[in-house]
Amino acid sequence: MPAGAPYGNKNAEKWTFKKAVKLFNDAIALSNETDYIVVKIGDKGEKVMGYKYDFIGEIARELGTDHQLMIRHLPNRFPSLERLKNQLINNLESNCYANTKKGIIREATGIVNLKSNHKWTDRVDNTTKGNEIKQTQIIAQTQEQANEIKELLKKFE
Repeated sequence: MPAGAPYGNKNAEKWTFKKAVKLFNDAIALSNETDYIVVKIGDKGEKVMGYKYDFIGEIARELGTDHQLMIRHLPNRFPSLERLKNQLINNLESNCYANTKKGIIREATGIVNLKSNHKWTDRVDNTTKGNEIKQTQIIAQTQEQANEIKELLKKFE
């Protein structure tokens, strides 16, 4: 006997638009929560005001659901939720950056979160976009021009 309804079966769907909006509003409210967090500096601890949540998985766990539902399924089913999803993701990205700057999150953890979940990179290739650079073909009009070009190219080898 199957464990559940087949994917795409709308008869077994429990998520209405109203419930989905409430889920996102609750998630956004959580993403705005702050608290004093103890940050260890040397041998001492210091209380620093920071955001309680900076990762979608933490929000989903707090709300008793999974992050794929919030990131993929519900916005695909209800496209008008895309704005709320983007607001939530933007809040979490900002929270992660702010918490990393304050030392609430270790730098390496913050960097991994920002790269993995928010498409941050170390470098941007503004020239080739990762493609191989193709050599430009130079056509000389005369033999004299051809010789000058050869001499010039030798300087760059």
